[in-house]
Amino acid sequence: MRFLSRLVWLLIGGPLLAQTVSPDTTLSADEQASRFLAQATFGPTTEAIAELRDLGYNYNAWIDRQVAKPATLAAPVVTAALSSAQITSIGNAQNRRARNQVMISGDDQLRQRVAYALSQIFVISDNVSTISNAAEGSSSYYDMLLQNSFGTYRQLLLDVTRHPMMGRFLTHYRNRKANPSTGTRPDENYARECMQLFSIGLYALNPDGTYSGFANGRPVEAYTNDQITEFARVFTGFTDEDNNPNAVGTGTGRLDFPRVSPANYTQPMKMWDAQHDTGAKTLLTYPGVRKASLPAGQSGMQDVNDAIDNLVEHPNTAPFISRLLIQRLVTSNPSDGYVGRVAAAFVNNGRGQRGDLVAVIKAILLDPEARSLTFLTDPEHGKLREPFLRVTHLLRACRYKLSGTVLPYDFGSSITENTLGQFPMSSPSVFNFYLPDYEPPGPISDAQLVGPEFQILNSVFGITTPNNLYNLIHTSAAGFSLDLAPQAAIADNAGTLVDNLDLLLTHGTLSAASREKILTAVNGISTAMVPSGSTLQLTRARMAAYLIVISPDYAVLK
Repeated sequence: MRFLSRLVWLLIGGPLLAQTVSPDTTLSADEQASRFLAQATFGPTTEAIAELRDLGYNYNAWIDRQVAKPATLAAPVVTAALSSAQITSIGNAQNRRARNQVMISGDDQLRQRVAYALSQIFVISDNVSTISNAAEGSSSYYDMLLQNSFGTYRQLLLDVTRHPMMGRFLTHYRNRKANPSTGTRPDENYARECMQLFSIGLYALNPDGTYSGFANGRPVEAYTNDQITEFARVFTGFTDEDNNPNAVGTGTGRLDFPRVSPANYTQPMKMWDAQHDTGAKTLLTYPGVRKASLPAGQSGMQDVNDAIDNLVEHPNTAPFISRLLIQRLVTSNPSDGYVGRVAAAFVNNGRGQRGDLVAVIKAILLDPEARSLTFLTDPEHGKLREPFLRVTHLLRACRYKLSGTVLPYDFGSSITENTLGQFPMSSPSVFNFYLPDYEPPGPISDAQLVGPEFQILNSVFGITTPNNLYNLIHTSAAGFSLDLAPQAAIADNAGTLVDNLDLLLTHGTLSAASREKILTAVNGISTAMVPSGSTLQLTRARMAAYLIVISPDYAVLK
């Protein structure tokens, strides 16, 4: 049984295919390029496929070209609109439009796609008031991920730690050292998630991501509650950057944080050493550890830098983070060998550098498990496309058009977390929209496989997501609509039409069963079925596009 495709049909495929689908495995070079772009961008376009063709389908060269491009940033988009009086304030709607713009239209598509993947690991959410009310802060946070996407993991984790949005979301902003007289202790929230979600994970791992040992029938835990407490002491003393070298503290002895007005939501938080715990601290111990403990009397930033080194250099971090990134870009169930190969690139990029994210990205996207066509028929390979990516892939493939003039990348209330089950940087918690180890009940769980994205695929979103795609194809979604003129121009020949959409949407993998059903539906359209204001050709193109995007062939990226 083809686990992923079968379960997608049961939940959202509907009557289109009352059978298991088998992907077409005879892919042209252009179709293979389209499949690569589905993993590496927010969706293939005719132009992007042509660029790869011009490069001789050299994916490594394409990645190098993408790495050389400057980051297309979201915060300047929204602040420029405010400065020019096109908008009067910056809130969630404005930030979301700005991020939509750079994600969907940015020329630096690989960077955008990696930053989006990172945003689902280093989660903040604009559904929390401290984020939604922070002017352009959430867009600044996304920009920080963009700027670190091709850097080192160490710098990324340090910049995440110091960003005022993460400080507010996981509450180490203005985290005070212990006060024996009042009985207060440092907030442990960030320390816990920094270990559990951002670096080493819950359990001790081998280099290939498998559990390295068991105790009482359970995997050995990677850290203890006492170590959370010790790291919480490290992350004390952060406050807003006020760009004032002569800032004066408040409270008794002027030791408390200085007042900052207005709040700074974009610059890295500064360390206020008077509220940093300067006592000795015990970190994680492992072979080759640089510092398993911190001496008393160090500055706050020295403690933070040493703690970041301790986490990044931990043997768990390479396989833990490598698996998460593989899941976001290529497949939900990478083999142990795949994880091990990517983790090895994380440990050493070939030049002795640890955590080089370009090396990690290349290892993920160029690995045989990402590129070899033999994995198209592997029942354990592939991933359910995230609902947001189903939308962006369709937009980019079919030459989206915009109707607005001010921050026009607007989905409005048509496409949100309430109709998709997800939206970038809007998750319900720090655990993202779905867990990396979620096992959907049924064939996938029975096979002891995971399918993270299935966690948000329910009876509601199984209806609203196809409805969103239908509206986008046939009318619009707030400011977005599609230009299907190229498809309408070839719609007299249903086979040619389906081939074109197969290239752009399903990368040549459209199964024979799906193709037969779609051709029958398209050929069955008569002039009597054409809506007012449309043409027979456009109606046929819309029908073909819609049937493909609601098929299991499109829903599952193989």
